[in-house]
Formats: sequence, structure tokens, C-alpha cells
Amino acid sequence: MASSASYHFAISLVRSARKAGQIDGVREDLDNFAGLVAGERRLVFFLLHPLVPAARKQELVNLVCETDIARRLVRVLLETKNLGLAAEIATRYSDLARKELGVVEAAVRTAAPLGSAEEERLRKALEEHTGRRVELHASADPDILAGVWMRIGDKVIDNTLRNELKAVRARLVSS
Repeated sequence: MASSASYHFAISLVRSARKAGQIDGVREDLDNFAGLVAGERRLVFFLLHPLVPAARKQELVNLVCETDIARRLVRVLLETKNLGLAAEIATRYSDLARKELGVVEAAVRTAAPLGSAEEERLRKALEEHTGRRVELHASADPDILAGVWMRIGDKVIDNTLRNELKAVRARLVSS
């Protein structure tokens, strides 16, 4: 049930955000709000407490959310006591927003952290390769030893030393 509700919320939000030209702004607001709800139990207690005036709750929501679309969603979640859906809605909205904007998500793991200039060069190269805007998430993984592991959309590219050694081992065992 929760999955279905969050999906329908996300679709409605994308439609409203598209009309308002605020797809990225709503995404940022939803991510911020979902992060606060997940990390601050006192905030959830404050928002759900029946003795806290609605005006005070709205002040807090206005500080966190800059777009009216996100504010309205939070108001609905508060009224229906469904704050627990915030993270799921934010995740589903992000996925739908990426598709709407033609953005592909790319995860990259390397043995050592990439510098900001290296990340930017990699992002640009991936954008040229895919013909789409790329949202890059780079991280260091010391288990890689050398090389790079990448997931671009649904495609995985494993050009790591670990993977090469596995391939060599498999060839030696099968010989």
C-alpha cells in the first residue's frame, strides 16, 4: 500500500512541478525534508504533536521547503499522518524527475578518491558518451586495488584489477 501511495504522490508531484518549471527545486525540497524526517525524531514529534499550532508547523515547513508544491505535499502528509512516506516519495520523485529531465545516474568507484576536477572531466566525458545529462556519484573503494567500476543507468562496467584477476583465474581453472 505504501509503495502505491508514494508512487502516485510522486507522479502527481512531477506533473505539477513540470507545469511550474520547478522539477529540480521540488526534488531538492523533498530530499531536504525526507532527510530531516529520517534524522530528527524530535522534528517528527513536533510536527505530529496535536498541541503544536498548525501555524508553527507551517513556519517550519516554509523554512525547509522553498516551493509551494513541496509545501502542499508536506501539509497533506501531516494532515493524513503519513510523514513516514516522505523518504519513499522523495526517492520515487527523484527517479521520475531524472527521467523527465533526461538525466542518467552514474555511480563510479575507484581505489582512491577522485578530485573535483577529475570528477568534472569524468562527468563531461560520460555526458558526451551518453548524450544525456549525467548525475555522477563518485566514491572510493580500497577493495578495488586499481581501475574503475561504473554503473551508468542499468549498464555496469567493471574495469578493475580485481575483476581482471577473477577472469584470469577462471581461464586458468577452465584450461
